[in-house]
Amino acid sequence: MPENVKICLLGPTEVAGPSGMAELHGSGQRTLIARMALTPDKTVTRTALIDALWDDAGPPAASKTLHSHLAHLRRRLREVGLTDLIATRDSGYVLCVPEDAVDAIRFETFSARGRNALAAGDPKTATELLQSALTMWRGEALTDCRSSEWRRAETTRLNEARVATTENLISARLSLGEHVTAIGELEFLIIQHPFREQLWELLILALYRSGRQADALAAFQRARATLIEELGIEPGPKLRQLETAILTADPSLDQWVAPEATVTGQGFRGRLPVPLTRLVDRHADMATVRESLAQRRLVTFTGPGGCGKTRLAVAIAAQYAKPVCFVDLAPLTETHLVSRAVADALGVSEQGGRSVIDSLADHLADQALLLVLDNCEHLIGTCAQLACALLPSCPELQILATSREPLHVPGETVHALQPLATPDPGAAHPYRDLLRYDAVRLFLDRAQDAGAEIGTDEATAHDVALICARLDGLPLALELAAARAAALPVRQIAAHLHDRFHTLFSGSHVARPQHRALHTTIKWSYDLLNPDERALFRRLAVFAGSFGLAGVTALWPHDDAADLLGRLVEKSLVTKETAVARYRLLDTIHKFAAAQLVGDELADARRRHAEFYLALAEQAEERLDGTNAVEWLDRLAAEHENFRAAVAWAVTAADPTLALRLAGSLSRYCRLRGYYGDGRKWLADALDHGAQAPNDLRAKAFSGAVTLTFLQCEYDKAVRLAEQSLDLYQSVGDAHGIASTRLLLGSICREHASYQQALGYYRSALETFQATDDAPGIARALQLCAFTAWLRGDFDSAAEWARESLRRFEELGDGESTASALMHLGAVAHYRGDNTQALRLLTKTLAISEHNGCLEGIAWTLNLLGLVRHATGSDEARTLLERSLTLHRKLGDRWRMASVLEALAAIASDQRRWEDTARLLSEARTLRAAINSPVPTCELPRYLRTRAALKAAGERPIAILQATRRAR
Repeated sequence: MPENVKICLLGPTEVAGPSGMAELHGSGQRTLIARMALTPDKTVTRTALIDALWDDAGPPAASKTLHSHLAHLRRRLREVGLTDLIATRDSGYVLCVPEDAVDAIRFETFSARGRNALAAGDPKTATELLQSALTMWRGEALTDCRSSEWRRAETTRLNEARVATTENLISARLSLGEHVTAIGELEFLIIQHPFREQLWELLILALYRSGRQADALAAFQRARATLIEELGIEPGPKLRQLETAILTADPSLDQWVAPEATVTGQGFRGRLPVPLTRLVDRHADMATVRESLAQRRLVTFTGPGGCGKTRLAVAIAAQYAKPVCFVDLAPLTETHLVSRAVADALGVSEQGGRSVIDSLADHLADQALLLVLDNCEHLIGTCAQLACALLPSCPELQILATSREPLHVPGETVHALQPLATPDPGAAHPYRDLLRYDAVRLFLDRAQDAGAEIGTDEATAHDVALICARLDGLPLALELAAARAAALPVRQIAAHLHDRFHTLFSGSHVARPQHRALHTTIKWSYDLLNPDERALFRRLAVFAGSFGLAGVTALWPHDDAADLLGRLVEKSLVTKETAVARYRLLDTIHKFAAAQLVGDELADARRRHAEFYLALAEQAEERLDGTNAVEWLDRLAAEHENFRAAVAWAVTAADPTLALRLAGSLSRYCRLRGYYGDGRKWLADALDHGAQAPNDLRAKAFSGAVTLTFLQCEYDKAVRLAEQSLDLYQSVGDAHGIASTRLLLGSICREHASYQQALGYYRSALETFQATDDAPGIARALQLCAFTAWLRGDFDSAAEWARESLRRFEELGDGESTASALMHLGAVAHYRGDNTQALRLLTKTLAISEHNGCLEGIAWTLNLLGLVRHATGSDEARTLLERSLTLHRKLGDRWRMASVLEALAAIASDQRRWEDTARLLSEARTLRAAINSPVPTCELPRYLRTRAALKAAGERPIAILQATRRAR
């Protein structure tokens, strides 16, 4: 039998030999070693091994596949010096190892010995044996073995043994008087095992022995409610007898074995809780905190409720070189109990005439210790006082605290724990790519623990990404969602997350208050706020996405707005975005805040929010044509979600002008940044709501709607809107508005190739602008004249008008319009055959448009650059045009899409890709037919050459083209 072999099954499957760790490949090899290791030195039949590998009968050649798996497994074992580990028998195979080489069997042996010691009245020995048994667990048993009936049965058996061992360990500790420190662990265990009556018995007993009779009786009522509501049964006789004993103050409840003399080192009663699940990632956080602990004596984990502070603190402490004492403060409600709980965990008794803190300081004066204070937020001042009292007089003491806000003690290092990384729910993610995200791995890991089978298809991957993103990567929320995955498809879980506080509910009676459910986790933090902090926190729910301090001040017009916001950040209810002075509420916290904001307070906050964003929009609108336009566009883009929320509320308000003013002020921003759809919807809703608003406001809104509708090539609708705008402007005598609307009507004519009619509209508007000395209007009219001229092939007139508009826009400091004028000059240069000049002008244009973030300008310029590169024989032409096509599709500009498709067809024709040529021309023709827009005059020569080349290529591509047309 081989020596120096070690097999681990209580976590990831591992086999170690004399030469190191075996490199097991795939779940098949791990399943085989685990199946044989659970019955070492005994024959396991081939049928049993096949059943372990495959849940059904297995593949047709199951025996041969089994033999292949075993051959590869033996090779891996030989590499680490385990030559004869697997022996062949007539009926099967034997793993030749002693029982104590397998951690699962050692666990069961130590558990049985501990259970016997407890029954024999030796709780101290029982504690040592049971603790040793539980430390063998490194995660979920058989976690990387194949899913089969055998694995499910063994996992259930081992997990049941683990929980039973934990119950026995806590029973032993209660016999040693460790009541206070056991309460938190029991509350945590009950979350996961709400129907185990022995856990409830231990919790009730621990509460009673800690002097909390009322809480003990309340725990009984929680247990009873859970059993009745979930299982329809009354508590068993032991629980009922325990309630009676507490009500009568039965003296037998106070009996426990007195602790021996002061216990030190690893004998602390405040032992680390043994996690029942493995930690997912957090490697960077662990490394950072370990480095901090190497240099500082007080480190505090902060973060929102449910982000995994306790779990990470336990993981760090478990790897710490010094002795560790863990104290869970969550069950405590009185400040004076903090020092008492620490003293109990350390086994320190009060010395005559001295306080508990002084006794602790004496005890720890020369001891090296890491003290973990978990859940400090509701006793923050007392925890800070304790740290200030102990750290100066105990030079070898270090404290690792978890809290939703810092302790604010001198020398404290704060590590803010962020939620886990989540995928973008709007993007397509192959299942494998999702596994790069910590939130996804945690969700899938816990769903597997719950017995769920999660698919790997595209739809399921999308639902998993959606769940993780909507839950902000909060570990508690993800674990609660994963617990539902055994009973509900992930699609249904994702669909019900709009009501996440109901969906992610772990049972109304089973958990400790702050972990009972997602709602109560956040409410725990909310209840710790003072009245002003709560009031501001509620009002922040009106923000959508991120927000700045100026917006907060608008909602809370008091001198302490910045201070209150800072406190909410410290208490982990508001997140400050890195690198920018902006803030946000995690979506889960946002929904909680919104539920608290009701009635008159909600109405007031909504109005203040809308009025603030109206003022910002109107202020920005005046600057979007100036030298600081990009800065203002960026400011507006950062608030896009807030504008959406403000408009949505404004169209329900009694004031018919508010929504019109807001949507009208945002229309140019929506055009420049490519938000055509949003801008159109906002204007349409505002116009429907503001039928009784003044005509000048309605005229402006109609004008904005014309622009955005025209840009999406819905020309008939745009004309109807323009006629309404023109009538309204004429009714109020607004010459500028009338002229601007004529420019829009001219642009519609231009895209229908009615060039002379378009120029008629432009010249009429130009005369009005010249008469009123409207410099921006004059420049705009000249530019549109230039645009129309080069489209119809009049390049001399186009160049003259474009140069004059460029001069005027440069004087005005209008960056984007300057870029447009340069683009028109570049187009003229290209069509005149001067592609060197065209390349210089268009390269400059692209740089300006990209700097401004103007998608329309970028897409147009890429189109023209593609034409220039094609004319000069560059391979880059196709890439540039494809980029332009992608942007135009995003914008919904079908007029330009058609031209770009025709340009791509010309390239395909040059490369003799006839089927691509036919397909591209067909798609362009379909678009042009839909919007009634012919090929522009300047583009006709290239288009006709492409058509002729395609016809000359033969019948097959023409047939493809005709078939495509018929299909459409």
